[in-house]
Amino acid sequence: MKTFSNYISIIITLIFFTVSFSGYMQEKTYKTQLETIYLKNTKEIVYKNTFSNYNDDLIASNEIKFKKEIKKYRGKKSSLFFTSNKNNIELVTASYLKIIRKAANRSRNAEAFKVFLINNLPQLSHQFTVDDNLEELYFLSRKDTFNGRIDALPSVL
Repeated sequence: MKTFSNYISIIITLIFFTVSFSGYMQEKTYKTQLETIYLKNTKEIVYKNTFSNYNDDLIASNEIKFKKEIKKYRGKKSSLFFTSNKNNIELVTASYLKIIRKAANRSRNAEAFKVFLINNLPQLSHQFTVDDNLEELYFLSRKDTFNGRIDALPSVL
């Protein structure tokens, strides 16, 4: 009786390996039959971009006091949205202001400012490359940073 149960377990094991090996071979056959599919790179359609609108509002105000603005938006819990056919981004306004301040403080020129923003918000990199107002935003925000104030001091030499 003991040998009969051993034979049954061996037969079941062989059947299992045979079935799984045949499934593997079918999968391998299907993989070789599939062709490569190429997707077209479609242009991004932007439905809503409050980041750009907010940048325009900051530039229009002609003066940024980061500490005051961050405190104002921290209490409101307001967010900025970017919605397109490829991305959906929501970022707290206070966090966005902190990123702008950090970018302006650590950058020596508008191009470095743009690169810093692209590195910290890679989802918006396409929008930052086509945005014409980033240079104005850099000069405006640079005035209220520590390094901007140091640069504004007259030279002692």
